[in-house]
Amino acid sequence: MALRRLLVVLAFALVGTPLFAAPAKKPATPVAPAKDPAPGSGSGDAGAGSAVEPIEEPPSATEMNGTDDNPDAPHALTTEEAKKPVVAAAPVKKVYPVELAQRPITLTQNLTEVSIAPHLQVKPFAMSDAVHARYGITDQIQIGVTYLYMGAYASELVFPGTTGNSFHSGKAFGFDVTYSIFDWLAVQVGVPFYVSPFALGLQIAAPMKFHLSDKFALGGLDDLLSISLHNFAPSFYQEVDNASAAQNLTTTTPNSHGHLRFSVYGIYQYTPNFAIMGRLGLDDDLGTSNGSNVPGGTLNGGTTVYLKAGFLYTPVHYLDVGLQLGFDSLNDGGSFGPQAFLALRI
Repeated sequence: MALRRLLVVLAFALVGTPLFAAPAKKPATPVAPAKDPAPGSGSGDAGAGSAVEPIEEPPSATEMNGTDDNPDAPHALTTEEAKKPVVAAAPVKKVYPVELAQRPITLTQNLTEVSIAPHLQVKPFAMSDAVHARYGITDQIQIGVTYLYMGAYASELVFPGTTGNSFHSGKAFGFDVTYSIFDWLAVQVGVPFYVSPFALGLQIAAPMKFHLSDKFALGGLDDLLSISLHNFAPSFYQEVDNASAAQNLTTTTPNSHGHLRFSVYGIYQYTPNFAIMGRLGLDDDLGTSNGSNVPGGTLNGGTTVYLKAGFLYTPVHYLDVGLQLGFDSLNDGGSFGPQAFLALRI
């Protein structure tokens, strides 16, 4: 009996030991040593050697708002930013040279200039003036409008045999377009007309200007051709020419077909705001063709030589004032007279 119990105990020990063995433990994860308890905390050694749980940082304000902390990351516009109107940049005006010798043939883009140039001749007395406005659409394209607003002259120039001088308001208008092909060459087409009696003309020019240096410039052909399309070719230089041609229409007196002019000018830039200038030219009266009864001029026309010289002063970048003296015809001493200049740019 005792032997049987001993065998049962031994069999149970051999079979039951693996069943009750403790499971193998995984390697422990190294943890940071626990901090020593603060003195007087009463914890004693109870927390020594225990693991410390990692401290989680609170979410940032951008994470709470659903945005990214990366300042370079793309982001959507806020409501306030989206409501802001988009303002187009204002057109910028290019610098227009103060020096006359360095100025281009056409005005720079978005620049406007208004000018007058009153002038007179001594004998027989005649004076006139026109206001001319031009605007730079681009650096290459310029438009202009001209109005000959007044004239005063000896009555004998229009009505032979009369005496005295008379003043008249002008009735000549015109439009012109200038296109700069190169820095030194442009083409200009203008349409002048006279109100009463109606007359219509055509003006063609090829303005040229060569900037030889900072102080010298040469140019010409800026008043090349003026021809009559109906009745006579209106003039912007002297109102007496228009009045005489209009009177010729009532008497069927032949008028000229127009004028062909070849002129050159030179500029010397003495200082940045003071320039000396001179001009020499030939004015060829086209006359009438085949002696036909066309109002104005003579059958064969004629050629005159004109010469003028003066200065232009620019006290500020937007204002020009000047004066020149000269002869409208070197063959006629009475054609001597002064001419003033005034130009304002905005």
